[in-house]
Amino acid sequence: MSAAVSSRLGRSARRVTAAGPRPVALAAAIIIILPIAALVVLAGSGDFAYLRHLADTRLLAYVRNSVTLGVLVTAGTCLTAVPAAWLTARYRFPGRAFFSWALALPLAAPAYVTAYAYASLTTAGGPVYEASNGLVPAVRGMGGAAFIFTLALYPYVYLLARQAFVSQAAHAFDAARTLGAGPMESFWRIGLPLARPAIAAGVALAVMETLADYGAVEFLGAPTLTAGIIRAWTSFGEAETAARLSLILLLATCFAFAFERGVRQGRGFAQSSGRDRPNERVPLSLRGAGIAILFCSLLLGLALIVPAGRLIWLAFDTPGVRSPVPALLNTIQLASMSAVIAVLIGLGSAYAIRTGGWLSVTAARAAQTGYAIPGAVAAVGVLALLGFLQRVLDGGLGSAAPVVTGGSLIALLFAYQSRFAAAAIGPAEAALTNVSASLDAAAQTLGAGPGRIIRRIHLPLISGGLGAAGLIVFVEVMKELPATMILRPFDFETLAIMAHNYAADERLAQAALPSLMLIGLGLPAMIAVSWLATHNRKRRTAR
Repeated sequence: MSAAVSSRLGRSARRVTAAGPRPVALAAAIIIILPIAALVVLAGSGDFAYLRHLADTRLLAYVRNSVTLGVLVTAGTCLTAVPAAWLTARYRFPGRAFFSWALALPLAAPAYVTAYAYASLTTAGGPVYEASNGLVPAVRGMGGAAFIFTLALYPYVYLLARQAFVSQAAHAFDAARTLGAGPMESFWRIGLPLARPAIAAGVALAVMETLADYGAVEFLGAPTLTAGIIRAWTSFGEAETAARLSLILLLATCFAFAFERGVRQGRGFAQSSGRDRPNERVPLSLRGAGIAILFCSLLLGLALIVPAGRLIWLAFDTPGVRSPVPALLNTIQLASMSAVIAVLIGLGSAYAIRTGGWLSVTAARAAQTGYAIPGAVAAVGVLALLGFLQRVLDGGLGSAAPVVTGGSLIALLFAYQSRFAAAAIGPAEAALTNVSASLDAAAQTLGAGPGRIIRRIHLPLISGGLGAAGLIVFVEVMKELPATMILRPFDFETLAIMAHNYAADERLAQAALPSLMLIGLGLPAMIAVSWLATHNRKRRTAR
């Protein structure tokens, strides 16, 4: 992390020490709860005429598409990510060390950017279409959307599954070998059942991201509930109907979140301990190594290299595109500010969990559910909340009341935190759990106060986890499209908005440069996250 961010964290640590972490946890929970409460109130107001019209026309299609995509993405991510995780965790082959972290990099590319690249390749006039004389189907519709989401979101399943496979102890596999079990039987009978909670967690994250997406499903012609929310709000001005659809979508994503939590509750991943040696990777034969390299290369190539290469070609082959520099600066500004705020919230919430107290822990856990809130739902909730606040101010101050409704950076940051602060709480909590309480006790016996303990002991030890949390939030905010579309100020453009506007006008060549810049911003961040995760894992193993 930079010196400026470390300085902010140090000042935040002193404030947390002085006032206790409970206010931070309560504030984090309020950021989640208030927009949802406003959404519920808005959904109960107004008439239901447009909703009845939707029920007679498109609502069933929205729900059916959402469910179908969720099922297809579940199957696609499991069939791609689990074999890749098993190969890189359990076997030795040339390039394994590279693939182990590189297979997570497609998270840097938003799903809608991957959709733009494949559409330009496979639709009429594209090189794949021309080379195959139209025999290769165009990436469109429900099948195309499932293909794109599988490529864009399989890293969620891969990362968690690989962590589970790496952590599995060796004794179970040794016993299986003595009983005559081969590699495939060991996978089906031991490795996969022990890793099932981790795989379910990754699948739940992938499904939640699928349900929250707007850019890819709208572009590919597979509209889901998120597309219905955006259309109700922007095209028809039906705020109440958008709120009602938002609640339906929120219930669906909360179900996925609750399923993930329920599967993981009280179930470990068979972690190896100091008394039980971890698994040794098995060297593959020449044929097996070739298959492993081909599979991992194909997955990484389809998910990242092919779409990035197509975008590079289009960007260089399309002169005269409007400068994306203002959009780039706006994107960096929003993502950086959101990352810093989220890290501070995550740090305070992690301390609230560490120090205990039912109110602090409950508030921090409630804040962690924010990741289940899709961007469109968060945006509609924030606008509903601002609308209520505006009415209160108008009633109290009359014509002198300030205008708080409409698009603003504060509203955007509010919506980003209501969704992505949860992504910082988990890594901050995980980093803090690695700091032994005995270190605090030793420092206290030497006369160190809480503030000095945090500054001199905790922050150096957890800086890697906080850095990873900030980078994850940076990438997520950079990719966010629905919330930015709804809440952005007038004439305020980000790279995501710029790429979407070009693609909506069927100008895919012009959308290539801002799309490519999104990948360029996300790749270094994801490489850093992968390095931090590997470095921390090696350090814990060494201990």
